Amino acid sequence: MHKGLILKNKAIISILLCSFALSSLEIRTPGDINNDGVVNILDVIELVNIILDDSAYLNEADLNSDGIINIVDVIATVNIVLYDTEPNENAFGSNQSFDLLTWNIENFPKNNNTIDELTDIIPDLEVDVIALQEIESTQSLESLKENLGNNWVFYRSDDDSNYGTLSYLINLNEVQINQAPYTILSQYDYQFAWRRPYVLDITHNNTNYIIINIHYKCCDGSENRRLQASEALESYISSYLSNDKVIVLGDFNDLLIDQFNVFDPFLDEPNNYYFTDIEIASGSPAYWSFPGWPSHLDHILITNELFDFSYDTQTLLIDEVFFPNNQSYYDFYISDHRPVGIRFQN
Repeated sequence: MHKGLILKNKAIISILLCSFALSSLEIRTPGDINNDGVVNILDVIELVNIILDDSAYLNEADLNSDGIINIVDVIATVNIVLYDTEPNENAFGSNQSFDLLTWNIENFPKNNNTIDELTDIIPDLEVDVIALQEIESTQSLESLKENLGNNWVFYRSDDDSNYGTLSYLINLNEVQINQAPYTILSQYDYQFAWRRPYVLDITHNNTNYIIINIHYKCCDGSENRRLQASEALESYISSYLSNDKVIVLGDFNDLLIDQFNVFDPFLDEPNNYYFTDIEIASGSPAYWSFPGWPSHLDHILITNELFDFSYDTQTLLIDEVFFPNNQSYYDFYISDHRPVGIRFQN
């Protein structure tokens, strides 16, 4: 934090400290700055001293996990003291970031319990937008939306189709939809396996984003179709969205690291495009998005208008976190793909 900002916040922090009586909570790690087993006013004081002294980073002090210790973390700690609000350890997003997922929910709904399972999982993730693939039922997607609450809306690229289509679930608490989603590149239906890219124009915290949800053709033997889909998509972006903050995400059905690379139209333009999950693709199979046949097939691509933003990308290990006793239940009830997420810090 810059010294000038520290001085401006010092008065606010002092008021906060004077406003709270000594209080304690049960043992929990986040917020327990002095490591005495409780979260109370002493931790707030310690946290303020960390900020004012510009001390070394401390994980317990970074309550929103944004890599920065500042006034936001002071407020979060104060809220724990006052309201006993323990941080959600399963959350990927937060109200300090713009949070998106791509999630191929296989043959949705693939099981009678799929909707109920997702109703329990999605609120815990605390995300703003979920780009979905393989959604086979508008009625089932509407039921999931109703379970999630009035702050959620959904869109499906073809409401009348029984085919696994592209869709969106959107949490309106922090975002504004500027235009209903629309499909593009209909002249390339064969290359995209009749799943036309699905475009969403959205605003978060006064920043406009263009999101393109895709699902490339699967399987060996279709590499040329996937390559042609990449060529068509790159041409569209460079022609019509050259100054926009574009995020392309979805089930690309191919590897980022490959001898014959279907993503060359993007990889050959490193000044214009970047796959934010490239480190996942080149890393441990434990974090790949398609665990059943270990491979990483779900990707997130951004354009250079977003290069200077602060962001991070993760594979969400839903199978391990929500089904710890039998991870095969995740595949049985929900999908053979894990979601991959990106969050942009405000």
